[in-house]
Amino acid sequence: MHKVLLLLSLCTSAVFAATYQVRVYNNDRSKSFTFKAYNSRGCFCIKNTQTGFIRGIDGGDIKLFSTADCNGNYSTLGSNSERSNAQWVNSFSFGQSGVPSDDPQGHCPNWYTILK
Repeated sequence: MHKVLLLLSLCTSAVFAATYQVRVYNNDRSKSFTFKAYNSRGCFCIKNTQTGFIRGIDGGDIKLFSTADCNGNYSTLGSNSERSNAQWVNSFSFGQSGVPSDDPQGHCPNWYTILK
C-alpha cells in the first residue's frame, strides 16, 4: 500500500513540475538552442553565442544581463515574449520567480555547437 502511494505521489508531482524554456537564435535564425529549467531558476552564459533574438517559451521570470554571470543591472523579458537585437546579452536567468538562480556554469561555450 505504501509503495502504491509513493508511486502515485511521484507521478502527481511529475505532472505538476513546471518546465521553463528560453530559446536563443542567431542573427538570421538559421541556428537556435533551447535552454530548459524544471521548477528552478537557471543562469546561463551566452557571451560566446550569437544572440540575434531571445524568445521566452513559458520562460517564467526572464532577466537579461550584459554581464556573463547574471549579476548587475538587467532587462526583463516576458515569459512568452521575444527580444530582437539581443547581441548585448551575455547571460540570462529564467524560471521560477522569487528564488535565486543556480550558479552559472564555469564555462561559456558557443551553445550552437552543443547537441540540440
